Amino acid sequence: MSDSSERTPNRKWKSFTKNWEFKIAIFVILYFVFSHYVLENTHTVRERGLRKHLKVIPEEVIAYYGKQPLDDPEKLAYVQYATNYDYLNLAIMNFVHLRKGNTQVPNLVILYDEILQHYATDRWNNLYQLANQYNITLKSVALIKVDYNDDTPWAASFTKFHVFNQVEFDRVVFFDSDSMLVKPEYKDGEISSTYSNIDELFKIPKELEFVLPQAYWLNNVVEGKSPLKYRKKLEIPDNRRYGLRMRKLVNDISDTKDWRLLPSLIFEAHKFDNPINFFANHVMVVTPSKTTFDRIMGYVHNPIHWSLTNRQNLRKKSEYDMEILNKYLDNELKKGNTNVGILPHRVYGVLTGEFREQWHERFVVEPQYLPFIKKRSNHGWDPKKTLQKIKLIHFSDSPIPKPWEVDDDEDEDYDHHYNAKLIYCKTGNMTEYRRKYSHFKPRLVDDCDSVDIWNWFRKQLIRDQEGLWYSK
Repeated sequence: MSDSSERTPNRKWKSFTKNWEFKIAIFVILYFVFSHYVLENTHTVRERGLRKHLKVIPEEVIAYYGKQPLDDPEKLAYVQYATNYDYLNLAIMNFVHLRKGNTQVPNLVILYDEILQHYATDRWNNLYQLANQYNITLKSVALIKVDYNDDTPWAASFTKFHVFNQVEFDRVVFFDSDSMLVKPEYKDGEISSTYSNIDELFKIPKELEFVLPQAYWLNNVVEGKSPLKYRKKLEIPDNRRYGLRMRKLVNDISDTKDWRLLPSLIFEAHKFDNPINFFANHVMVVTPSKTTFDRIMGYVHNPIHWSLTNRQNLRKKSEYDMEILNKYLDNELKKGNTNVGILPHRVYGVLTGEFREQWHERFVVEPQYLPFIKKRSNHGWDPKKTLQKIKLIHFSDSPIPKPWEVDDDEDEDYDHHYNAKLIYCKTGNMTEYRRKYSHFKPRLVDDCDSVDIWNWFRKQLIRDQEGLWYSK
């Protein structure tokens, strides 16, 4: 009797669970519970504390900091690195520019692969004498390479991380040697450039241990790929309103000297949606630290025990210096262990390739508004105004070769990658293009100013090379 009475409710329950309406009800309940307690809480957890540790540094604020005196210049240094002779030559050229641009920072240091001084001795001697002439320090370091069979251009890029180990300096401004310092001006319709420096970057508050631009060209946006939607309506301020905000911000920082007043990301999940490509690292302001260097090396070489205890941070074959540094900073920010500043990419983080892009609004907007724009837009793009703001340009136009690389129009591969990828101003007269490039169709654009500026960067580098370039 007792056994029968216990089995009856079980039969009723099984019958009940077969009802499709019951299953739908359970699914709806579970979905809302999951959405509220998991997704919402994940959103909260992922954003917790980030506003305190990740700050946007507008160009107006950097201009304010730039008016302040340098603190103990002897403990400051500009640093570049080179793993081959071309990049060593480029690094020296950049530092010659800084010397002629009256930098107040005495230490200009190039970290080079120690093997360079042991071959091509004529070129080494010429470059060594040039560096010595301008009081540039050449410091040998060990090449950092994970796979010595890897012949990609980025295989030796981990050598860059030696910059974090330059502990004799309190503050370092680093930039890649395939960059060029510029101070562009328009006069009589022609572009020219004079010598300059970026000493103002040393004056960014030291509480921000890492300062670098956002990789605006890689970051996902809210629509489409972002797993969490921003639930508030947001309107990007126009130039007038934004200018008023910046004026107030500069006044407030001037009165309080509080770097924490700097803007934060509006949609913080945007940072965590881009864990390995949020930051660009072709220009950085850093506080050297042996501890930081050792920790980053762990991300490069992966201790054996990480296979069991830290699998999510194991380096993939496709990850190089940029991905590794992003991964490190992502974890440090989640733990609240460091403060990071975002440089204005329109001044210091510009890629030459931007002037070959079809759409530009991702470049135009401030970093905190990047998730809220449409990728296919040119709203706000003015190439001439953009050029006049740039202080550091990074040559990045793959697959088009760098301007110092072999220029051989007879080489079929070069002709394909270079000429076929160039942009031309649409003039209405195709005769010249058809005669010169009969085997491919040129890419014609209406944005003739961008075409002129892109070509100017390459010509300017060639001008800078005069008397400073040693090819043998």
